[in-house]
Amino acid sequence: MRIYSASMLFIWLVAALGLNGCFFFTSRDDGERLKQEVQHLQDRLTKLENDSGANRHELEEMIARAQQQVENMDETLSKATRVLARNSADFGAEMEEMKNDLISSKGASAEIMHELEEMRKALEANEKRVVEFALAAGLDMPIDEAMVPKEAIDHFNMIKDSMSKGRYGEVRSLAKVYQDRYPRANNLDEVQLLIGQSYVAQKRYAKALGALRRFADLYPKSEHMPEVLYEMANSFYMLGDCTDARILVDTIQTRFKSSSFASKAAKLKETMDGASAKCTS
Repeated sequence: MRIYSASMLFIWLVAALGLNGCFFFTSRDDGERLKQEVQHLQDRLTKLENDSGANRHELEEMIARAQQQVENMDETLSKATRVLARNSADFGAEMEEMKNDLISSKGASAEIMHELEEMRKALEANEKRVVEFALAAGLDMPIDEAMVPKEAIDHFNMIKDSMSKGRYGEVRSLAKVYQDRYPRANNLDEVQLLIGQSYVAQKRYAKALGALRRFADLYPKSEHMPEVLYEMANSFYMLGDCTDARILVDTIQTRFKSSSFASKAAKLKETMDGASAKCTS
């Protein structure tokens, strides 16, 4: 856009209005009035030019301030970018350190877990050895059912095998599991008899009497009854109770006289007769 000065604009207006010869064709009053109007117009143009200059100066100052603000904003953004980059690098370094610490911790954790697992295995192995030793020594200990055969016949044979090896505590533990697993098995009477015999073998006669009496209560018609009565008679005698022992001997000789235990009962009676000092009743 082209900008004209006030003098140029005045000349252009004079030309446009045809004022260059006007003074020669007007009266004194008209000429004076026209001169005043032209002067007034020139004053207004001068004022407009001055105002335009002032506005232009103000605009230039505003532009300068805006440019300075833009520069300041650029510098601020640049600083923020540098700070962010530094913080990102610091954060990345911290994350890397944390990752290394985590890896180290996981390694330590794994090592600890491995040691704990080894300790657990060692404890289990020791506990197993203790249990096996206790069972072999005839102590009553819970048995690991995972080691017990799944089939009833194999389980029963294991009980008898333990009996033959003198592992009396194991006999009772296996027998208890068998009774729980197979409450309707046909050979539960024999299993109960083995429990009683295991106590007799250990000379734990009071315990043997408890197990044998349970047999008599549960299986009164069992074919093993003569043997049970004999074991009870012998246990009573070993405890010094010859009176109850003699009653059981007489029962065997009367009710089961054809049994092989009738002759054993007779020999037990002779023993009691020859060792009266042992009898307390």
